[in-house]
Amino acid sequence: MDHILIDTDVILDFFLDRLPFSEDASKILSLCESNVIKGYITPVICSNSYYILRQYAKHEKVIEKLNQLLSRP
Repeated sequence: MDHILIDTDVILDFFLDRLPFSEDASKILSLCESNVIKGYITPVICSNSYYILRQYAKHEKVIEKLNQLLSRP
């Protein structure tokens, strides 16, 4: 199993549907979800993602989505 570091941009591409990269971000996260690859993020990536996503949605919604992203199957 490959191990990858998921950058802030991948998270933002996925949540903000930033074309043309959102499809690739979705594929990466799908591979993580199906345990084909193991994805990691750092605390700074999590906080940076929160900071930027917070500009588009309320705190509760951003926390909910980040918790979904970080949950283990």
